[in-house]
Amino acid sequence: MKTSNSNRKLFLVLDIGTTFIKCGCVDSKNNIVARFQREFPMTQKQGAFEIDFASFLETTDDLLKECLSDDVVRRSGVEALLITSQAQTFAPVDADFQPLRPGIVWLDERAEEEAVFLQQRLPDFAAAAGFARPLSAQYVCKLLWLKRHEPAVLKKARAFPLINEYLACKLTGAFYSDSTSFGMGGVYDFRRNDLNSEILRILGLSADAFPKVEKAAARGELISEGIQQEWGLSGRFPVFLCGNDQGASACGAGLKQPGDVNINFGTAMVIYTVTKSLTTELGENQIAGKHPIGDDYFLLNFESDFGMQIRRLKERFFKRESYDQLFRTFLQHADVAAQPPPFDDADLDSLSPEQAHRLCAGVIKHELAGLRAHFARIRLAAAVNKISLSGGMTQSGVWLDIVRDVLKQPFTVNNRADAGLFGAIEIYRRNAKKIHD
Repeated sequence: MKTSNSNRKLFLVLDIGTTFIKCGCVDSKNNIVARFQREFPMTQKQGAFEIDFASFLETTDDLLKECLSDDVVRRSGVEALLITSQAQTFAPVDADFQPLRPGIVWLDERAEEEAVFLQQRLPDFAAAAGFARPLSAQYVCKLLWLKRHEPAVLKKARAFPLINEYLACKLTGAFYSDSTSFGMGGVYDFRRNDLNSEILRILGLSADAFPKVEKAAARGELISEGIQQEWGLSGRFPVFLCGNDQGASACGAGLKQPGDVNINFGTAMVIYTVTKSLTTELGENQIAGKHPIGDDYFLLNFESDFGMQIRRLKERFFKRESYDQLFRTFLQHADVAAQPPPFDDADLDSLSPEQAHRLCAGVIKHELAGLRAHFARIRLAAAVNKISLSGGMTQSGVWLDIVRDVLKQPFTVNNRADAGLFGAIEIYRRNAKKIHD
């Protein structure tokens, strides 16, 4: 691989999130030397979440060129482009890899009937795919939706790349994927480490419509000579797919072995656990899949509206105060019953201050009961070892004291900025086969 300064090689890391697409340049000592972002160009209409893949490609092209034009980056050599991504988002493409319709974003849940159908036809779905049952947001259900509602598109399609696979193919000319991201779509069978033949039969598709799947960052492909010329580069560098954002963030937070756990108290409460094998006894709010490093797997427990509900109470009743004041209501009203959300705004408006505080305490108790239940299920799958906490709620010392009492086990707070960026580099260093131009 040709570089202008072999003593300082940089990694380009691209994170395709649902809100922003972020690009960072990191040197060999894990210093961020450049960082840029763009909004994810998604559209929403009547419950449909879609993205123009051409617009996405233009956005990522601008973002990558902006990083590459940074003075420090230009004076250094790029070792590799590492991509982490949201899962499930895809588009059908023709033989030239041109999209046949707008891409369908993972948030889209139009495939509810297809999810029910697949649940009836695939009783062993959890053992194969790592989900308790097929979900309307999943790739597999939306492929069936295409077959039923847009059969002409399905028939004409050469392939159905996920958004990270599409970008990698446009940059390199090769169609490949990683088992962490692709494994979450329901088409992959972890028992066989291959495509699920029964699902292919139901969809009426062959294996040729899908990429070659390997573990995260195991395969890299050099950017094409055309991209090299378009970007004005002196040499070519490889592109590696490093799994989804949750896995990369877990690796960046320091999870290394089975039993290591990271709890993110953000918009959702997400508990990521490294496990030795694929967990198949799953609840509704659990997902299992391939951990991006080594031969381990992950178990993901989540409460999707945790942070939104807590923030709603904070803005409603403690707008000019800190989260500490909100969480103290739980300590001051230990006698209240757990109170599951949601609530009507009209009901909240009618509460006296005392009633409001008791409501807050009840909601917090409900969320803590969920945390206890999740850990009870996690301990069935792994002997909990090291626990780390991250996310905005960890800024509250009162919340940390409450969580410490619930977990009854030591933990560290790891709010490392851009954990996913550093996690992608760790995945690359552990898994990648070096490629030279």
